[in-house]
Amino acid sequence: MELCSCNMLCPCWLGPEGVPDKSWCSGAFAFDIEQGSSDGVDLGGSRVAAFFEWPGNFFLGNGTARLYLDQGSTADQRRELEAIFSGRKGGHLEGLFGAIVANWLPTRTATMELQWGDSPSLRVESVGEVALQPVKDMAGRPTTVQSAAALTAFLIDSMTLASSKGSRWADPDMRSWEGDSGTLHRFSWSA
Repeated sequence: MELCSCNMLCPCWLGPEGVPDKSWCSGAFAFDIEQGSSDGVDLGGSRVAAFFEWPGNFFLGNGTARLYLDQGSTADQRRELEAIFSGRKGGHLEGLFGAIVANWLPTRTATMELQWGDSPSLRVESVGEVALQPVKDMAGRPTTVQSAAALTAFLIDSMTLASSKGSRWADPDMRSWEGDSGTLHRFSWSA
């Protein structure tokens, strides 16, 4: 799941020409890993949250970021997840985050509560509180976006739009905000 400081839909998803609603951009991603492994470490059931802040559209770079690793993960899982999601393990995240993040703050371990279903939610201790309501058409079908520029960068085929009204993120070392732009994704990555 993803949410950001903009109103629905975050213009940065569409490419570098988009101007964030507040002129700056800040967003959070939560990754719920169903299955996978890295260097022999089973990552299934682990969770990662990533918090980002940019002075403008994220495609323009110069961002600051922090990873939050689920306290329920083992030390080996946290080591591998930090390397993967910071881009230090290679793969597409190395190039992506290398281009848009200039400053990585120290990774933190945190208690994470993640719920799926009709109203997905996430709580990362007192730092982040997320409640998403998927956007649906009159027939109840989810509203999706495909082939947006940022989807290509993340190697994700499509996203379901969601309202994140009332959600907030407040990392003490970064800008605090509430937003109403959210998305839901499924991914399958390998390196």
